Order: sequence, then structure tokens, then C-alpha cells
Amino acid sequence: MCSIGWLPSADWFTVRRKIKEGKEKWCSQLKHQYSVAANMSSGGEFVEGWLVAQVLGEGSYGEVRLLVHSRSGANVALKAVQGDVGAREAGLHRALRHPNVLRCLGERRHNGMHYLFLEYAQGGELFDRIEPDVGMGETAARQYWRQLIAGLQYLHTRGVAHRDIKPENLLLDNAQTLKISDFGMATLFRVGTRERLMTRVCGTEPYAAPEVLSAAKKGYRAQPADLWAAALVLLAMLAGELPWERASREETRFVAWCTWIEQNGTCPSGPWRKLTPGALNLLRKTLNSDPDRRPTLDMLQRHHWLNEQQDDIDSKDRESERAWSSQPCAAGEQLSDTDMDELLSYSQPAHTDDLLLEAADGTQSTQGSGPGALLQRLVRRMTRVFVRCNEQEALRTLADALSTRGYTYRHLQPKLMAIECGEVKMRAWAVRVCGSGGDGGGVMVEFRRSRGCGLAFKRRYKELREALRSIAIPQPVTPYEDLLAPVTPRDCRMETA
Repeated sequence: MCSIGWLPSADWFTVRRKIKEGKEKWCSQLKHQYSVAANMSSGGEFVEGWLVAQVLGEGSYGEVRLLVHSRSGANVALKAVQGDVGAREAGLHRALRHPNVLRCLGERRHNGMHYLFLEYAQGGELFDRIEPDVGMGETAARQYWRQLIAGLQYLHTRGVAHRDIKPENLLLDNAQTLKISDFGMATLFRVGTRERLMTRVCGTEPYAAPEVLSAAKKGYRAQPADLWAAALVLLAMLAGELPWERASREETRFVAWCTWIEQNGTCPSGPWRKLTPGALNLLRKTLNSDPDRRPTLDMLQRHHWLNEQQDDIDSKDRESERAWSSQPCAAGEQLSDTDMDELLSYSQPAHTDDLLLEAADGTQSTQGSGPGALLQRLVRRMTRVFVRCNEQEALRTLADALSTRGYTYRHLQPKLMAIECGEVKMRAWAVRVCGSGGDGGGVMVEFRRSRGCGLAFKRRYKELREALRSIAIPQPVTPYEDLLAPVTPRDCRMETA
């Protein structure tokens, strides 16, 4: 054993005791995190009365899970964030109240983890409505962008910069109300009348303004940077593609765009030629490389394109509405104060209950108000395929298609795969669903993005959907899934693709 000669013996024993105490504390935290991971991955209870259900989203922080109240059927989203990062995000997010900002309903801290309880937006992510290389109808894009601008204007009046606006961070509820979400990169840029410059390079590169990418050399103002990202969201909605990988002088497509703004001439090729004159005019004003020359949000709200009225939706909008005909219904739409008190007051997550696991496995009746009755119409998502075979055969067919295309995959468990298609990472989950109106349902293979650009993910999904065409069947009438069906074994820790 090494000795530390300069420490008196009494101090050395103190050090050893502190090390032992620290090790025990670390082991306790690790055990807690393992327990929470196991419960959250098995359809268990987060706290008494609140059941952990399906994965809603993934990111560098981990997963966002759906929590369902076993008695009332109320639901919230649960996001777990480490330490100080979670404290800062929760403190900022809880102060925000606006129809176009996802609500933070509360928070809990336990063993270095921050649990954020968020409003559940059942319509899914905005990027799920964008068809790659096509986009969506102009009427729908205008409706969503109006709401995005309204939400951003509220944030900026509160002195909050979001700093990661993109379709993946914009959610929709059942009424098609857009909700700005994920405040992990958000910060205060103004307190009172004092405004500070941003100096951090952050956000998602294709949506980042040029001044953000060069922040190491010079600070930038927060509002024009958020507006730049919002403009690229609009372009993605209208054209189904992004104009460049990075807004820098090394990117030829970005240089061509800047040249056209400064010198007029011929409109550059690419997504710009898919736009109507009004939309192109708005984006030309907004996507100016000089942040001081970009319009303010007030000016944009008066732009003629944003205020056009159309009584009838165009064909692309009608097709989109048909594609989304499977409306999700809430397992319980009213979240009472008592329900929330249960989430916020318990000292630690509960242990998984065996009866609950039996219900999740379908061994208990689905009638009545017990956990087994918690079936919910599928959350709106276009990245799924219904097939006529069982779950294992569906994933075998998918695995063959992946191998043929040179994509890599691994089985996280018998019905769950992690897939890598270049820079895009996703998960494929095979699950049995039931239908209404006499429809027996079937098996659904759902693809969910883990990493990478949402539009690139949709392109890979379309490729894999085509590969499954030989076993595909029409979507059942009003498909339902069991929210509590376990995705990973109760003794398996969550893995990230």
C-alpha cells in the first residue's frame, strides 16, 4: 500500500473513511440509477400509481417516457436529466406559460438526477409530418409557422433564447397546436433591460445561423439566430429538404444563396425553386447572413405570405389529413392536482409490481380501470409498417434488408433492434396491436429516430419500408397498442443505439 508521508496518521484515517463513504454513496447512486432504468424499461411504476409506458423520444440526455396514471388515465411525459444541467433546464422551463410552448408541469430531484414532468403532446414531432423531398402543403406549413413565430416571440419577450429550433423539437397536440419543446440548450439573454451576447456554439448544425458557427471569434445576438433556425424549419416544411449542411463560406450552396441575395440574378437551384413567390420572398429576407439585416418577429408577422388566407386546403394537405386519419385519443385528458402531487411528493421511484408486469404481458383482463385496460390509440407517426407475419419474422425480414444494403444492426432484445444507416441511428420495434370495429389488428414495425437529421431518417425509413413491401398489409382500422407492453426485459438496462 502506498503511504502519504506528509499526512499525520489521524488525517490519513480520516481520508480512508471519506473514501469509503464516497464509494458507498457512489454505489448507492449507481444502484438507484440501475433500478430506475430497469423499472422504466419494463413497464413498471415510477412512483405509486404512475406507470411507465412507451418511449416518446430519445436524445443525448437519454429517453423521454410516457407516464400513465393507473386510476385516472392521465398522462405526462417524463424526462430524466443529470445534475446541474437538469436543474438549469427545469428552472427556466417551469417559468414559461404559452399555448405554443410545451408546459413543464413540475420536477423532482433524487440522487443527482432531475426528473422533469412535461405536458404530453400526443400529435408527435413536426418532422413526422414532413415528407422527404416533398414537404407538406403550404396551408399547413403556414399554420404551423405562425404558431412557431408566436411561441418564439413569447420566449424572446421573456428574455429566453431557445438555441436549438428544429422540427424534431417542435411537437403537436391533438388540436394541431404546435409546442416548442426541449429547453436543454436554452438560456437567458436578457435580464431587465440588459442584454448579453451569446458566445456558445450550439444547436444543430444545418439549422445554425452563420454567426453561431463563428461564435468562438465573435459573440452574437440570440433573437436573429433563433429566427434563422425557424426560417429553415419553414423551408423544410415547404420543400422537404434543407439547402446546405452548414451555413459557412466553405459550403458552395450557401455561398450561392448569399450571392443571389446580394446581387439578384438567377435563383439558385435546390429547394428554393419549389417555393411560391411569397414564401421565397419571406425566406430571402429572413435567411440573410447579416443578422442586423434580418427582419424582427414583429415585421415577419406582418409579411403578406404569413397573412394569406385560404379557405380550402390544397391536395397535399388533404393527403396529409388522410395519412393521419388514426387520431390518438387520450387515456385520460384531465391531469388533476392530486395526480401531480403523487408524482412530486414521493421520495423515490417505486419498485416494479409483479401484478403490473402480468397485466403488461396481457395475462390480465383488459376490461375495467386496471393497468391492463390502458390501451391508447397509436400516437401519430408515419414511420411504421403493418405486416401480416409475427414480430420475429418481421424483424428477420428487416435484418435481411439491412444486411443487403450494408447497414449495421444489433438486437437489443427479441422484438427491438438498434440500426445504423450511416450518420442516422434508429430503433425498430415490432409490436402486436389490436383494432376496433371487428378488426383483429396485427403486427406493427415502428421505426424511431435515435440520432441524426430527421429528414435523413425519413429517407432511410422509406427505403426500409419498400424492403418490407412483400409482407406489408393495410393499416388496421383505428389501431390500438398497449401502452404498458414492455419493450426491454425488466433485468436489462436501457441501451442507446
